[in-house]
Amino acid sequence: MNIKKESVDALNARVTITLTPQDYQPQVEKMLREHAKKAKIPGFRPGKVPVGMIKKMYGPSVLLDEVNKMLANRLYKYIGEEKLEILGNPLPSQAVEPKADWDNPSEMEFTYDLGLAPDFKLNVDGSLKFTQYVITPTDKDIESSLENISKRNGEMIEHDTIADSDLVKVKWVELNKAGDIKEGGVLHSSSIGLDNISEEAKATLVGKKLNETLDVNYMDYARSEVDAAAMLGVKKDQLASVNPTFRITVERIQRLMPAELNEELFKRMYPDGSVQSLDDLKERIKADYAGYFAKESDRKLKNDIVIQLLKEIKFSLPDEFLKRWLMTVSENKPVKEQVEAEYPNYAEGLRWQLMENKVIREYNIRVEEEELKGGIREQLRQQFAYYGIQQADDEMMEDMVQKFMKREDEVRRVNDQLYDAKVLALFKEKATLNQKNISSEAFYEMLAKETV
Repeated sequence: MNIKKESVDALNARVTITLTPQDYQPQVEKMLREHAKKAKIPGFRPGKVPVGMIKKMYGPSVLLDEVNKMLANRLYKYIGEEKLEILGNPLPSQAVEPKADWDNPSEMEFTYDLGLAPDFKLNVDGSLKFTQYVITPTDKDIESSLENISKRNGEMIEHDTIADSDLVKVKWVELNKAGDIKEGGVLHSSSIGLDNISEEAKATLVGKKLNETLDVNYMDYARSEVDAAAMLGVKKDQLASVNPTFRITVERIQRLMPAELNEELFKRMYPDGSVQSLDDLKERIKADYAGYFAKESDRKLKNDIVIQLLKEIKFSLPDEFLKRWLMTVSENKPVKEQVEAEYPNYAEGLRWQLMENKVIREYNIRVEEEELKGGIREQLRQQFAYYGIQQADDEMMEDMVQKFMKREDEVRRVNDQLYDAKVLALFKEKATLNQKNISSEAFYEMLAKETV
């Protein structure tokens, strides 16, 4: 076996692999003998089929499979040995035809195109300057949080007349085209939150009383077909056969009575006694906002770093190779025009990925297994908190972490997040950061202008 590399230019290379019968024939014959042992052919006992017959039947396909395996293994081994940093995957060359006669195999030659990663410099030091925003909540933020706490801890009170934000349970009865109750039609009860429907639909219900009926189009009360199916108690694919007109009857009206922000509520929410007054609660809210806004500030900083470095550090990519590679790896096999249209965004993302990978290598950034498990624990803890579970016992948490570790895509996502956080931490340590105080209102107004 012989392998050689030819440089096309700084970003493209061509690798040619030459195979002789001595390279591939022993493995091909081995596989043919394996086929002979397993083959079931009338007239022959299992395991007694002549190898010559198997060779006539399966020889070319076995040869093709084994040669392809050998080529792939040798090519990637060579790339590793030569420490070639490639982009995408090797592709069969379009410039050089393979030399192979599958019916009369002898010496074979295959050539592959490689897209090479560019060389560039990126110094993470004080010459890089960014703004780190220190975001403070407004009085409106605090009041909004107090209102949400009051509502979350409130009580649903029964009423007899529908008002603006009520939760209304109605019975849905399907009508036929003549406006009469449809025989065998949909009959189901479900609740409608008036805050979740359009103003037009809300207007049809406000002022209605218990047991009052009205005829409506069910889609006016749903945001999607999925919502509509759940509302009517049917499957989504059954909606096509459902008549749009329904008679609804008001069965129950509930109105949220917000809880008073008093000592009793504080004790229930914070049994450790850390919040005993409204002022204490406001300070707690400010502390929670501080953690949330710190993440928002970091997200903005990371975005500014990416934009600035992409603007300042210019390097080329093997564009034509990458476009060709994208045509081969996309599940839906996009047409050339689609790849051309989407390529600029892909290239920008790849440039940043190369920069980030360079920082990770040069500054020896690592995510150890215990750090990964810690990141998974934190994600699980947040999920538990969302469902009102403030703390899971150690045994339960460890069991959940072990199950999570088996989900490769999820583990990869958490791993990437941890690497991103470490890269950002390095920039925050090495670059020059100018802190700027800003209110949450001004911060989000700034973000809105930047996305226009």
